Amino acid sequence: MKRIAIIGLGGISEVHIAAIVGCEFGKIEAICDIEPEKIENAKKAIPYPVKEYSDYKEMLKDVKADVVHICTPHYLHAEMTIEAMRSGADVYLEKPAAMDPEEGLEMLKVQKETGRKVCVSFQNRVTVSNLEAKRIIDSGEMGGFLGARGFMTWDRGGEYYTKSTWRGRWATEGGGVLMNQSIHTLDLLYYFGGDIARTEGTASLRKNGDIIEVEDTAEATIFYENGKNAIFYASNCNAANSPVIMEVFLEKGSLMIIGNSKLFKDVGNGYELIADDSKEAVVGKAVWGCGHAKMMERFYSSIDGNEKYYCTLEDGLKILKVIEDIYKTSPNNFKGIQ
Repeated sequence: MKRIAIIGLGGISEVHIAAIVGCEFGKIEAICDIEPEKIENAKKAIPYPVKEYSDYKEMLKDVKADVVHICTPHYLHAEMTIEAMRSGADVYLEKPAAMDPEEGLEMLKVQKETGRKVCVSFQNRVTVSNLEAKRIIDSGEMGGFLGARGFMTWDRGGEYYTKSTWRGRWATEGGGVLMNQSIHTLDLLYYFGGDIARTEGTASLRKNGDIIEVEDTAEATIFYENGKNAIFYASNCNAANSPVIMEVFLEKGSLMIIGNSKLFKDVGNGYELIADDSKEAVVGKAVWGCGHAKMMERFYSSIDGNEKYYCTLEDGLKILKVIEDIYKTSPNNFKGIQ
């Protein structure tokens, strides 16, 4: 029975706790947060006693966990992952993997030194619809890959940022709609299309400028190493959280994924629904989807020595380079990267 520890007990930790308890990946030995109220709320979801900590380093020293789940604000991801690996634990890490590619390289260095495994939670890769889309693309049954498009239009108002003050700040979130919400859309464009050579785009702040300093709207053209390209648009300025739309163009037709849960195929006669996991139970926000437990199952199985796919640290870091390229090429030099 694996000994599991969780650092950070905000909203997304509810999904982790439900998956660990429901799927019996191991036993949660300890939980950690600097807010006592969050610790108390988390304990209600765990059907057995756990140790409580406000200092994660103390927890890592005392508990000797086999796996550490990190569900903290972005600016803590690299530091905590490195400490967890050095304590001898494998890590299930919420996205983004780090604040920037430079932090990511340090994480990779420590991973090689320690030999630990790290899974970055790009859980949408393993929903039923996206797995089937990936299978069709890779199989070549609909011909070669021609390109793709990804569109994310959500609503994030002022209260979203004021409730969690680490959001909306370069120093703690590392970015806005690119680093937080649409990072999953960018990840799927990479997952479906392959390695990316370069990206050109723009980023801007359109709303809530009196509250936040990061971008809420971005667009880009992604150039793959295979010579094809994708287009991307994301905004937190929509009136509602509309389903993410992903379309992949192939030589013999196209695939469309709506909301990461419904996959449609068109081979010339209109779109036909071929996969649907929209009825699966979702813990927490609907936009988080139903992939967390699926990705965790793969990761824990891999720890046990089975050859199961999961999103590695190397994969998770590739999207940070795409995001940094958008900031760099934005005409207004939005982030001011030198």
